[in-house]
Amino acid sequence: MNVPSINAEPQLDPNSIFGPVDFEGLKSIIVAVSGGSDSLALLYLLIAFGAGHSGFPQIAAVTIDHRLRPESAGEARYVAELCKDAGIPHRILDWNGAKPSTGVSAKARDARYSLLCEAARDAGTHVIFTGHTLDDQIETFVMRSARTGKGGSERGLASMAATTLLDREIWLVRPLLELSRETLRDYLRARAIGWCDDPSNDDPHYERVRIRKALKDDERANIRRDIAQKVAQRRSLNAKVALLLPRCVTISDGLHAEITCECWARQDANVKRLAIGVLIAVMGGLSFLPSAESCNKALQHLASGRLSGRVTIGRCVLELKREKALIYREMRSMPEIAVEPGYTAIWDGRYRIENRSDQQFRTVACGTDGVIFLEENGYPGLYRPSVRTCPIVLSDGKIIGAYAGADHAKLPEGVTVTRHLALFDHILSGYDEILAQSVADIFQIQAYPVNQINKN
Repeated sequence: MNVPSINAEPQLDPNSIFGPVDFEGLKSIIVAVSGGSDSLALLYLLIAFGAGHSGFPQIAAVTIDHRLRPESAGEARYVAELCKDAGIPHRILDWNGAKPSTGVSAKARDARYSLLCEAARDAGTHVIFTGHTLDDQIETFVMRSARTGKGGSERGLASMAATTLLDREIWLVRPLLELSRETLRDYLRARAIGWCDDPSNDDPHYERVRIRKALKDDERANIRRDIAQKVAQRRSLNAKVALLLPRCVTISDGLHAEITCECWARQDANVKRLAIGVLIAVMGGLSFLPSAESCNKALQHLASGRLSGRVTIGRCVLELKREKALIYREMRSMPEIAVEPGYTAIWDGRYRIENRSDQQFRTVACGTDGVIFLEENGYPGLYRPSVRTCPIVLSDGKIIGAYAGADHAKLPEGVTVTRHLALFDHILSGYDEILAQSVADIFQIQAYPVNQINKN
């Protein structure tokens, strides 16, 4: 197809849209294309941008057919025809299996990202582009505002970040967040490119549709400013917590966090509130921050002035000791999982277990028997309350290995255990990179990949 000059429409310049993205070293990129106007505009803008840059990575389009509507297969074929005409490789990936009766939108999103990551790995790339727009940002802000109660965290009001890291491996890039849907449709109209309309986008059964129809133009401008303010606040607080953690917190064997009370007491209240939430989440294996109420309870315990005492919050024990406080996983609701040969599993949201051996094994909490196993195998002096929550490896009901931090491992050959941070390692918002990296640093674990957007 004939690709329009990137200067043919100055009000929608691909250079300004994709200029901040680092394409260097990429042999290919994945573009998620549903057939709707947003994703089709993204595809053609990328084609235009690539045409003006020699050595640009190959663009590969992927359409996810969720199989939730009878029209979806035809929409996927329509995208395939457009891609064929444009000389763009295209794949259709289906969300197979039974569909949930509730929470369909969220589960469809998870399935979509999982399939897109699969496509990225197959294509040998770590970058996926999606067509989220300014309209999506504004609607997300309004929905999250309705769910943010008095005293609740406003972090979510920053809405979507321009980048999100999936599974510590693949960057999801959203370059159209500053552009309205109507602007993108004008771009397509000028090129006589049609798009598919999903009827669910007009179904008032969905909250997002009701909000979309109720929003007025003057409200959108104000919300855009509010989002920018919330982004700045989130980044600023993250940066302050990222400075606090290495100053006031030490991680011992990956099993417990030790807070120096004197250093902690000098910090700002809002900084401490986020910091304690992060520590509870990562030590407890949670993929979300605890509630504001839980964080306040934890802060009150730390500020009590008592020389000893314990409380349980967010699957963690907060234990006061002289001049310091410890946070570690409580010995409750511990999972038991089987790890087949050649597979990797996440245990308790805290450990990534890779089995490269030729046998199946089970992973459970260490408990008293596991502590004894470690002590008998040359690792005495471990802090038992926290060590009891580390993983051990069982075969036929017998302990064959245990893990209590990199320096205290007794694992069978072919088995690798590394620390997993559930709060960040599956989905890491680009807003939170500096915070996540600070946590990785105090755990002394692998750094997170460099963001694909240079100027975020």
